Amino acid sequence: MIEAFGEVRTVPATDKAKTYMKQLVTKNLFKEQADVWRLGASLGISTGKVFEEEKRETFQNINSLDPDGIFAAIMIGLYPEKEPEERFKLLVNYAEWGIREIFRQSEIGTLDFSKLGLAKNNNTY
Repeated sequence: MIEAFGEVRTVPATDKAKTYMKQLVTKNLFKEQADVWRLGASLGISTGKVFEEEKRETFQNINSLDPDGIFAAIMIGLYPEKEPEERFKLLVNYAEWGIREIFRQSEIGTLDFSKLGLAKNNNTY
């Protein structure tokens, strides 16, 4: 299912997202940064919210973040008409928003995994 994203093999992230993921792992809220990324992408997709920024650097390999092709299948299902690279960029933008939202909620003390992604619990940047 990797063809869903064309020739893309590595997933980029902003420096801020990388910092947030590291801090969430350090707080023992997540086992590893890839878990933060996956939940962030899921949260962004479920809410339809994105954070767009062009300056990003390599984070991890797409096969490490989506070994079962779940995100690939979701993105193809949601955006069958988009080019693979567009789909991928949108997924990264979803993840960026979600990571920031998870971190924001952890900082203000409102992070509740049982309610994460529910309509009244989401904010906009």
